[in-house]
Amino acid sequence: MRIKTVSALLSILLVGLVSSQESASAMGSGNKYVDAQTGLSYQILQPTFTQDLTLRSFKLLTCGAKTEQWLAAIYGEQRSVQFLETDASVQCSNPGLGVKVATATINGSKATIVAFCDPANAKQWKNCKSADISNYGGYAMWKTKATKLLHATSVEVLVSGVTYSNLLKMARGLMPVM
Repeated sequence: MRIKTVSALLSILLVGLVSSQESASAMGSGNKYVDAQTGLSYQILQPTFTQDLTLRSFKLLTCGAKTEQWLAAIYGEQRSVQFLETDASVQCSNPGLGVKVATATINGSKATIVAFCDPANAKQWKNCKSADISNYGGYAMWKTKATKLLHATSVEVLVSGVTYSNLLKMARGLMPVM
């Protein structure tokens, strides 16, 4: 009798535990960036400016067996911006071949700005400049500083059909989630 009672209590306890975990994970905060921060050791940054582009994809992707997931958020379609974030000690993506056209300070960090000019077109490649970002696309890439509780973050903001000034505005509009 005692064994049946203990078994019944354990069953009820397990069902309650599983149900409460499902409810807790299903509820979330309603903010994908805040939810993504949970369990990651690097600082997640959330855009405050996306040039009114609609969020099309938000994923945490695998970056090898022994590393944390990295964040990839894509806004827009033909005119688009991608926000890619990972632990600064890990290389999870390759933004592509381009010409370094500038450096900029983004929220206290030095960023490299690259335009995707065509390497097969010698004249275009040689004369590539920041204004070409609106024609060919490009990106800003930098690393944030670590905080007391979180590792530094490697950030890439890739754009297509967006001006250099709006690339900077979107990059500078990234704010740490709390």
